[in-house]
Amino acid sequence: MTESCTPATPEPRATNPTELNNLRAAHADELSSRTRATSIPTDSCSLYDDEALGGTAGRATAWLALEHVGQWGRDVLDGSALGEELSEALGEAVSQAGLKFLLIRQTGKAGRVLHGAPDTSGNPTHRVLYALCTPGKEKLYSFSVNTPEQLLELPLDNPQELIQATDAELMNSPAILVCTHSKRDRCCALRGRPIAAHLADILPANMVWECSHTGGHRFAPVGIMLPTGYTYGRLSEPSALAAYLSLAGRAIPSLHGLRGRSTDTPVEQAAEVAVRLELEKKGEEVASGGLVSRETSAVEVLNALRRADIKPPTETTERPTLEAALTTHTDGRTWVTFFERVTLEPRPNSCGKGPADAFSRELLALRQL
Repeated sequence: MTESCTPATPEPRATNPTELNNLRAAHADELSSRTRATSIPTDSCSLYDDEALGGTAGRATAWLALEHVGQWGRDVLDGSALGEELSEALGEAVSQAGLKFLLIRQTGKAGRVLHGAPDTSGNPTHRVLYALCTPGKEKLYSFSVNTPEQLLELPLDNPQELIQATDAELMNSPAILVCTHSKRDRCCALRGRPIAAHLADILPANMVWECSHTGGHRFAPVGIMLPTGYTYGRLSEPSALAAYLSLAGRAIPSLHGLRGRSTDTPVEQAAEVAVRLELEKKGEEVASGGLVSRETSAVEVLNALRRADIKPPTETTERPTLEAALTTHTDGRTWVTFFERVTLEPRPNSCGKGPADAFSRELLALRQL
């Protein structure tokens, strides 16, 4: 079975505000202990854990992560970290190349120095991670640059030319990036840093990195597995380690805390998570890339059920705003999933902000064709 770590406090589905507050307080105490954080303020955005995780991963098909030991600023390309001129030029370059750009550093004292290959004068350089995430073609490369400005001289929009120009090394193990971006949201720092430090105590240093904002600090602690793009939330020390070891050792994504794969749409992410959970109940695991989901209309999915002589679920008959997907296994099996966006109690999107509208993408029905 896939490694898993069931949290002592389950995801609450309560609607009563008092009950939700009690559950969040219990969850805060539990995570504070399990991640060694000294204090989790009760108004932290990540204490709202009634939102389903499936379908919440940020979108990216390729990632470029630059080692940077200085300040990060609220946005890594707002000029605070790399200067305004370079930030503007680099932002345009990575956007045109279709890359998700991050800043990374190693944990603790090691994060104060650079870890790229020394240059001809023996000076340290910036390490760069370059991940291509297309399912079935995932690859993670590493190379070094003397300065961040050197990235602008590289063919970022052409993977093969970039690999050749940098003499990039193909990495034979995945990397896990844990968001610790305190300037963006305090939850990532309070909860992410202990997770990254724990992993760095066990795993090779070049496989574990602290990283800047990836999307979804309300799910802190958050981790990204490269090169697959599988994204995790509400991590604990055991579940973070299980997520890494399962993919590194067996190419199978661990399911605890799985938000989805960055190459997919939110509905496709939710569908893959739902099908994997259903198969796990039957004792079946599926390797990374073994399932392909395609978001489609509820009408197409209902027609597919009728063609297979399967009665449509009653939950789908009177909901015109359904989201739906078809998920296919490499062995030919296919499942249909229906989701509904359920309104949740308003809550801040980030720590310190006022309440905003919120919803959860809930699974209504899952059927195998």
